[in-house]
Amino acid sequence: MIQTNDLWKRYGKTEILRGVSLEVSRGEVAAIIGPSGGGKSTFLRCLNGLESFDGGSVTIDGETIDARVPQARRREANRRICQKIGMVFQAFHLFAHWNVLRNVAEPPIRVLGLSRPEAEERARRLLDRVGMGDRLTAAPSELSGGQQQRVAIARALAMRPQAILFDEPTSALDPRMTGEVLSVMADLARDGQTMIVVTHAIGFARRVAHTVHVFDKGRVVESGPPDRVLENPAQQATRDLLAEQG
Repeated sequence: MIQTNDLWKRYGKTEILRGVSLEVSRGEVAAIIGPSGGGKSTFLRCLNGLESFDGGSVTIDGETIDARVPQARRREANRRICQKIGMVFQAFHLFAHWNVLRNVAEPPIRVLGLSRPEAEERARRLLDRVGMGDRLTAAPSELSGGQQQRVAIARALAMRPQAILFDEPTSALDPRMTGEVLSVMADLARDGQTMIVVTHAIGFARRVAHTVHVFDKGRVVESGPPDRVLENPAQQATRDLLAEQG
């Protein structure tokens, strides 16, 4: 479903991604862990087109962006890929002047061309699913951080993406709100939603992920099932990370 091949990203002379190659199958939950500055968030942003990359290629559901092709062709491929990928950020990025229902319903109207009744019906179903069906008319400022993040997840789902990328979705939340959001994500995983999750929540990765990828200094230093990577890591970088996180 998702494949990167020898992906490189540089800012000036600084190499942020240094030849990242990995694969994610349809229906798989892939957790990405690693120290701050290891390239995890940049990797996600290269997948969904928020960042260009300097070498290698990204393929998502049959659409490929290759660093070697002209910019015009890359932009066209990126436009098609963006329709296949949802993104949930650390910050919630809800529109402050729209209520909960409109935050979820409006993107499919503007991007997918859905009618307002159809989009709002879809939004209501998804908000019910994430436990926010009773807050349709609330403004984002009236919600807790965990509630805002659940609305953001519903908004991503409303676009019917082939996969959803989560960039530290609980890093700004307290433990109770973190539990709320991780519960919603675990429910999506049980339903077979393809997900890549950058996270410091090792317990979530252990319980929910099919594969764990460990990033360090712009490279994937170790990949495998959670019970092996997290319980019996082969690489010192992984052991150091797990020791730091207790």
